[in-house]
Amino acid sequence: MGGEVGEMTAAGPGEDDDLIDELRAAVRAAGTPTAAMADAARAAFSWRTVDAELAALISDSLVDEPAGVRGSSTGPRDLVFEGRGSSVEVARDEDCLVGQLVPAGPGQVSLLRPDGEVDRTDVDEFGRFRFERSVTGPARLRCTTSSGVLVTEWVRF
Repeated sequence: MGGEVGEMTAAGPGEDDDLIDELRAAVRAAGTPTAAMADAARAAFSWRTVDAELAALISDSLVDEPAGVRGSSTGPRDLVFEGRGSSVEVARDEDCLVGQLVPAGPGQVSLLRPDGEVDRTDVDEFGRFRFERSVTGPARLRCTTSSGVLVTEWVRF
């Protein structure tokens, strides 16, 4: 019954090696990447998340403190991100990151670093989520619910 449409087949001996050799030859034939090629690659890469809405930082307790009051980058911090019709409220202290999605509803929130996803947690029916970890340095949140994907802008914790 081999060869039917939709049937999965395993690569034969050397088939992967042949493909890798062809890819290497194609890269060599293209030569050294030009600035235009690099720009095109970056533009293509950015389209991988085109379906996600970007949530802008609209409130940060570290920045919003009254003049003359010293802030602490290691103490508690409250942030609010807003997208079209939805928001993410986040509170960070030394050992965890908690938050709430508005409007409320179940889903998942991923904690992202510049080098990829670090952690993921569920959102309850009230829109609440919690990461049981210390969060420092650059990070963003990817919030996935039945209404879509909302990604916060990068912020340094």
